[in-house]
Amino acid sequence: MADSRSLAYPNDAASWALPALVRRCCSFPVLLGFLLAGSLCCFVLGSSLRIEPDTWWHLKLGQDILATGHWPKAEAFSFSARGTPWFDYEWLGEVALALGFRAGGLRGLEILFWGLSSTILVLAYAYATLRSGNSKAAFVACALLMPITSICFTMRPQLLGYIFLLIVLICLERFRQKRQKTLWILPAIFLVWVNTHGSFSLGLAALALYFFSGLADFRWGGIRAQRWTPEQRRHLGLVGLLSLAVLPLTPYGARLALVPLTVARSLPVNMANIKEWRPTDFGLWEAKLMLALLLIYFAAQVMLRLRFRLEELALLFAAVFLAFVHYRFVILFGIVFAPTLAVILSRWVPRYDASRDKFALNAVLMLAIATGVWTQVPSQAAMTKSVEEGFPVRAADYIRRHPPTGAMFNAYGFGGYLVWALPPAYPVFIDGRGDLYEKAGVFADYIRIMQIQPDMPSLLEKYKIQSFLIPPNVPLATFLSAQPDWKRVYQDDLSVVFVKTAAE
Repeated sequence: MADSRSLAYPNDAASWALPALVRRCCSFPVLLGFLLAGSLCCFVLGSSLRIEPDTWWHLKLGQDILATGHWPKAEAFSFSARGTPWFDYEWLGEVALALGFRAGGLRGLEILFWGLSSTILVLAYAYATLRSGNSKAAFVACALLMPITSICFTMRPQLLGYIFLLIVLICLERFRQKRQKTLWILPAIFLVWVNTHGSFSLGLAALALYFFSGLADFRWGGIRAQRWTPEQRRHLGLVGLLSLAVLPLTPYGARLALVPLTVARSLPVNMANIKEWRPTDFGLWEAKLMLALLLIYFAAQVMLRLRFRLEELALLFAAVFLAFVHYRFVILFGIVFAPTLAVILSRWVPRYDASRDKFALNAVLMLAIATGVWTQVPSQAAMTKSVEEGFPVRAADYIRRHPPTGAMFNAYGFGGYLVWALPPAYPVFIDGRGDLYEKAGVFADYIRIMQIQPDMPSLLEKYKIQSFLIPPNVPLATFLSAQPDWKRVYQDDLSVVFVKTAAE
């Protein structure tokens, strides 16, 4: 992870006695990467539980694939949409979650989460170092962007998608710097990526952007485009075609390659009601930090007359647009803006000087950081307690002891945990697979029931609802409490269970 433009090593005999690989692995730039990862784990991720409702159904699907060796082709966890054709387009990422859980339960899942999140941050640091040629400036840039990037870190397959995106961006940047061999790994990356998460479309977009930005040679103000040589153009084009050719190599054929188009064009209910698909809330201090950094960028552009390549600016503006329109893409801003900010900071931050490096001290500090991170991993008991505080664990226990008669309506945020925690005899009304339930018409009905719309009685009759499991502080809970034909039979801080009196 040493600076691409500062690779001189010290001249003393003791340092040369160390193998080159050891010197590189124990260099100061690598220490900075350890420091970024350690800070993320201990001071950002360690402060709150990052398992969310969708984690549970992802985990359940991964466990089922490992247990049966089969990939789902129809919905089987709900009574409201049972039998609806559906394919698991994140199956490989879910298998990774299931393997982490198999290795160490909830603690194993948390360790996997920390590892994936740290990998994203370290790869962003490597990408910024490669672009700026200054590991210290890259470190400062990634440290400033860490709060923005980390708000999207939750235990879901999309973490793997962002790792693949960074690998693609690093390979493309190396290619632009005339280090072309690593580009051949991209088809293999896309083969794994298309089976892991729908964000592979972002990688294809970056690949296309680099290709088309090199078809002309021009300068316009601070924007420049550099034409590819014929050999580079053929190389990049062939890698792009191979990357497209592997997309149908999935358990579902080419259908996984169409998932991004489906999400972008045909899920209006999800877009309107799921927080991560809504525009970013600029009341959040992390969003205000993003705006502040953008203002600094524009001020630097005016005052310093910075020059950037066409593909860099296009990536940046695309990331800003997506981050503003959809909260879930704020992480893209952090990934793409890191090298830009590092280039700006490199004007004032001194570069790494390998001749002054202290390899032994670096190694000791890296070991100390790794040890400190390991001691901060929550215990199994602490993880279990966190799950109990965040999910309807006690309500699920009650349901197992007192099986409801007939169909049970559940809150959207509870569905994922219920899918994982309850046996198949207790199907859910809805869970976090919003695309599935929107296509089946269930999601729209769910919203109308939760909002107590006039057609709510007919919807309850349609689905033959005989019980409810919902949060106690929602209007629907207040409404049911006032109805003579509904009885509260269980309540805790997170959930309340109502049953229809006629069904008792």
